[in-house]
Amino acid sequence: MITIVDFEYQGPDSVAPGTEITVTNEDSAPHTVTAEDDGGFDVTVAGGETVTFTAPSEPGSYPYICTFHPDMAAHLVVK
Repeated sequence: MITIVDFEYQGPDSVAPGTEITVTNEDSAPHTVTAEDDGGFDVTVAGGETVTFTAPSEPGSYPYICTFHPDMAAHLVVK
């Protein structure tokens, strides 16, 4: 699960390949969880909403950002 609070991502240390990931946006502003470098995921989460996406099937570290707020950045580690 990834939670967005105060324009910051809070997530697990790692996830298994193909895991369904729930993203909850506790801010009022919309955000995205957008993989960089063809990571294969890109979801938009409206303020106060929850969405899901599937983690990549290949192990690795996948950097992601919010396209609305590019200073928001984190990594999804798949192993």
